[in-house]
Amino acid sequence: MWPTEPHPEHEGITGVTFDSDGHRLVGVCYLARGQEPKPTALLLHGCPGLEQNLDLAVRLRDRGWNALVFHYRGCWGSAGRYDLRTIPRDVTAAVDYLAGCPLVDAGRIAVVGHSLGGWAALVTAAGDPRLRAVAVYGAAARLGANLRLSPDRVREEFTRFLATTPEEFAAQRDEVAEQMDGLAAVTAIGPRPMLVVHGTADRWVPVARARELAARAGAPCRYVEVAEANHAFAWHRAELTDLISGWLCEVSLSEGMRV
Repeated sequence: MWPTEPHPEHEGITGVTFDSDGHRLVGVCYLARGQEPKPTALLLHGCPGLEQNLDLAVRLRDRGWNALVFHYRGCWGSAGRYDLRTIPRDVTAAVDYLAGCPLVDAGRIAVVGHSLGGWAALVTAAGDPRLRAVAVYGAAARLGANLRLSPDRVREEFTRFLATTPEEFAAQRDEVAEQMDGLAAVTAIGPRPMLVVHGTADRWVPVARARELAARAGAPCRYVEVAEANHAFAWHRAELTDLISGWLCEVSLSEGMRV
């Protein structure tokens, strides 16, 4: 649970749980030093979430930010059936949770999303002004274009880790592709600051789609390509975490991130 009196000092990390549509979601909050409210980043992993951005959470904590990593329903210990269609609601529930936490500056909550988490960041932030800055990397802004695989490949890459089936997953994907387009949603994020980062060696989401996303976002979106980085930035993590944490620290000082 979130540290409160009579335990005024925290140790920089705590497990958290919160509710989303009656499902108990689990996560970990990395807490910066001090008891005053801090800017806080909500970190959204992809599907199935093998890369959970814990290195970024630690880097942000070192730079004076809190960071929350949580798991959507039906994966990595969170209750319920996994469903692409309800992920934005889970993200909103996480924002609700952070907005009520005593160590969070509710006027400086940012969201950072990788892959499917990038899509979730885009569609959620488009309708939630409490998310004052948005950063995505390897973002699958259009899920229908990136998840069209055979049932055997879907099972191998995704659903063996998730509380869903390949058939359910395909139906969810088709509905999301029609109703929740991240590329369309991005136009509603400005004038809040936005960062789009992409690797030129991304085999899951071609770099051309990131360029299209950044162009659609317009100002004040910053776009950065990292040469030879793959979808998870597996061999470029130090560069990625420095880039995202530095950008967040920069925008947290600007009036654009304050409500």
